[in-house]
Amino acid sequence: MLEPSAAPARTTMARNASVSVIIPTWNEAKYLPALLDSLQNQTRSPLEILIADSESTDGTQDLAEARGALLVPGDPRGPGEGRNRGARAARGDVFLFVDADCITPPDLLDAIVAAFEEPGVIGGATGFMPALGNAAERALFSLANGYQRAMTLWGFPHNAGYCFFFRREAFQALGGLREDMPLNETHDLALRSRSLGRFVILPQAVLTSMRRFRTYGYVRTILKEYIASTILYYATGRTSAERFRPAPAR
Repeated sequence: MLEPSAAPARTTMARNASVSVIIPTWNEAKYLPALLDSLQNQTRSPLEILIADSESTDGTQDLAEARGALLVPGDPRGPGEGRNRGARAARGDVFLFVDADCITPPDLLDAIVAAFEEPGVIGGATGFMPALGNAAERALFSLANGYQRAMTLWGFPHNAGYCFFFRREAFQALGGLREDMPLNETHDLALRSRSLGRFVILPQAVLTSMRRFRTYGYVRTILKEYIASTILYYATGRTSAERFRPAPAR
């Protein structure tokens, strides 16, 4: 992993900045069309959409290419590696990372570019809410959003990973995401970004599926994959691949 650059971040970004959307995938043909539809309906068009696919067998690759996305194939080594792989191929001034089972609000790209007009901003994340969630699931996610926003305001940027963005030069200076961490690699990137500038949380929220909660159960997902792994990361600076290796939920 590369060490952060000592060069200061630019304080503003032109409103004509280009945005590369990077989506890591592994067998996401069920969810990907809704995300691509939401990106097509943005008030600002992305420069490109890159699908960092990891040997999908369900037609994800064909679907992506048929929709005009740029396919960046690679080995299945986790979403962190996939995001880094997509970033290496991206050409935009801004990198926007979105999970394949998310749906973006139509003003997201405009809001991201506008955020960089604030002094010192080098990256950030959106809120997140359950797609077709019930009242209990919406309440759970509201608490998680509050935690992410509070931690960031208190100087400990928190990035749940559903949808986040960075200036190209900042992401490269940070060396990208740590690929040795199966969980919390997005939190880690947000915390490391403090050496370069401000990490912000946008008011916009993406909608995301509840598949992991409903496949593996709320207790396991919340207590082990979220709370326990995050505490371990804050205590040790890493998340063990041996102890935490969540299986994909489809």
